[in-house]
Amino acid sequence: MDPKSLDDLLAAYETTAERWSSLQSNAGAANAVFDENHRLYKLLRVEPDGRDGIAKLMSHRDVGVKLVAAAHTLGWNPADASEVLEAIEQGPGLHAVTAKYTLRSYRSGTLDQDW
Repeated sequence: MDPKSLDDLLAAYETTAERWSSLQSNAGAANAVFDENHRLYKLLRVEPDGRDGIAKLMSHRDVGVKLVAAAHTLGWNPADASEVLEAIEQGPGLHAVTAKYTLRSYRSGTLDQDW
């Protein structure tokens, strides 16, 4: 993957994660954006630089972006990703619930990132 293409994919990944986070009160719209984000994740995860780019988003200012990035980073850096998800889980709102159940699924071996 050429660097420009990688940069474009990472920018699209971040944008879709931000949009997903902002749409939490509209499940239908949020699900469509989440599907697009997941498609981008599957393209990015095959390259070390793609995985690194996703992992860097675990420190994003938006908790929803952190959540998505941490959930995706569980596959190659479970220690750091779990730490981010555990911190989100302690907060308020729907993102905290999502972090809780993401960790629960990951730890039980039922988290499917390949759909």
